[in-house]
Amino acid sequence: MPIPPAPPEPSKTISILALVFGGAALLFSLIPVAGIFLGGLFGIAAIVLGIIGIFISHRLFAIIGIALAVLGLIVAIIITVAVGRSAEEIIEDWPSKLEESEDEPKDEVVDGTDPTAPLPAGTEITTGNWTVAISDVVLDATAEVMAADEFNVAPSEGFQFFMFHVDATYQGEASSTAWADLLFGVYIENTVYTEGCGFIPDHLSVAPEVFAGGTAAGDFCLAVPTAGVENAAISVEDYWTGGERFFVSAS
Repeated sequence: MPIPPAPPEPSKTISILALVFGGAALLFSLIPVAGIFLGGLFGIAAIVLGIIGIFISHRLFAIIGIALAVLGLIVAIIITVAVGRSAEEIIEDWPSKLEESEDEPKDEVVDGTDPTAPLPAGTEITTGNWTVAISDVVLDATAEVMAADEFNVAPSEGFQFFMFHVDATYQGEASSTAWADLLFGVYIENTVYTEGCGFIPDHLSVAPEVFAGGTAAGDFCLAVPTAGVENAAISVEDYWTGGERFFVSAS
């Protein structure tokens, strides 16, 4: 009597697919947020294929695939929940931290180039080839100027003469004159005034030519409006060399 042939081994394809999908589910579960979707899809596919594989395919591979899929789903859920809580804490704290940073006092950098934030009175500044110090500011020198020369013309109505002393030390090559190089003005309420007063004794224009290290000294006078003069700032720049303009408080 012939021996009946052995029954064919069940195909391992389904179980192998369950194993592969289970591994993919565990791998994708490590990706925050996206892992819950990608890992979930592979995990569900692995579980379905694994259950089928237990009955019609390789049982061990099918069980391992199911185990990996379940583990992947658990890991994906844990990571997604953790990331969600961290994001929620950041969002809750962000406005308060922003408000705290806005409330904190900020150190203002005053370099003298902004007329609304001038350098303190008496500050020595360097512009182009000159180091300049302004002192002895007289907000209203009208009477003094008018008494200096009978031909001086009184300022227009609402204006007065503003005078200050200048000490300018030359730092360039060869020689130069302060009066020719330096441009002065008085900043009051968004306007810089540069109109002169007329003749005054010891005007900067009569200071001699100086070489490097030499200092030219003299007075300077400008006509300015009376309104707002108490908040005036004096501007100075080495106009000849294109030096930066600085503003120094008058008081």
